[in-house]
Amino acid sequence: MAEGSKENRKDQIRVVDEMPTEVVRLDVERMMPLKKKGGIPEVVLAPEVESTHPENSSEEVPVAEKLFDLERESLEFEKEAEEDLVPMGWFVLLAVGLFSVLGWVIVQTGMGDGSDLIDVKAANQALRGDLDRPRGARAEENERQAAEAHFNKMEKVVTDFLSADSLEEMVKWVRHPERVAPLMESYYARNRIEPLTFNATKKYHSLSLENKPFIALEVRVGEHEKGIPILIEDRQDGMLVDWESYVCYLPMSPEELAESRPTSVMGLRVYVQRDNFHTYEFSDESEYDCFRLNFRGSEVILYGFVKKGTALEQEFLKFSPLGTDEYRNAAIIKARFLEGSKATRSMLIEGLESTKWAFPHNPQEIAENESSK
Repeated sequence: MAEGSKENRKDQIRVVDEMPTEVVRLDVERMMPLKKKGGIPEVVLAPEVESTHPENSSEEVPVAEKLFDLERESLEFEKEAEEDLVPMGWFVLLAVGLFSVLGWVIVQTGMGDGSDLIDVKAANQALRGDLDRPRGARAEENERQAAEAHFNKMEKVVTDFLSADSLEEMVKWVRHPERVAPLMESYYARNRIEPLTFNATKKYHSLSLENKPFIALEVRVGEHEKGIPILIEDRQDGMLVDWESYVCYLPMSPEELAESRPTSVMGLRVYVQRDNFHTYEFSDESEYDCFRLNFRGSEVILYGFVKKGTALEQEFLKFSPLGTDEYRNAAIIKARFLEGSKATRSMLIEGLESTKWAFPHNPQEIAENESSK
């Protein structure tokens, strides 16, 4: 059977309905839209769409497809709907505590000469004045100040990361530096480092990936209007950029991968979409599930096969259920070409490392913990 793909289908936007059974959302501090560098709309990150339509297709791309990239499905979660307002009970407790402390001071000084009583009255008046202020106004002001400080910190990290002109400078701002530094050396041996001038934050969105807080944002650089997507881990000890998803790291380019057809297992950041391209060694549909593999910024198309009846197939059924042929999802897979295979564009998938283009947790640390058990 000659190699060929089934008819391209129109890309559609799928509503992501991942429930907390897969991702535990944190009470991440809600960011208020601030008037910084032109303002930040209350919209989620929407990088450029990479359509699977052939270039010679006459079919018009839907407007929704121009606005959203399906890769965002692996990064976006619901925004917190409730504001973190301070309950009134806390103010009552504060008042009781303050009165108790002041009363203790008066008792210890033997009631004083009257000056202590004046201090108590002043404190009572000040406290009543604070309690008389609208609770919502106080909470909103506190939230605004915290959000502005957090936003400024985020932009500082992005600015320093983008402006780095050397690997040594850039690695200061990336996650998992011990594991990622060798990958950066390999990548920049093939690609030149290009420092970029941060211009403005177009969009940003707080989210949780496997119980860890992140920020997905889109920024403008230089004079370019087109935004660049960046994922940041919002750590307690500082924010760090996920470099691997920023460059969509691959051990080699998609073109080199298709030409060299390595038989060793490789980690690949791809778009995964169900397909039915069964050929040669993978011609038995009852034995293999087929997936079309696309790469960001490349026209290369490969096909990955998962052996049925395995634990890996169950993972893919959760990640890409049957009947979802029209949707593609970003993922990191482990795959290899079979030695001597006649199916020149077909790979055997041996693992699903992440259902995003980023590792929520450091895989190196996970491997070390497992080996020590």
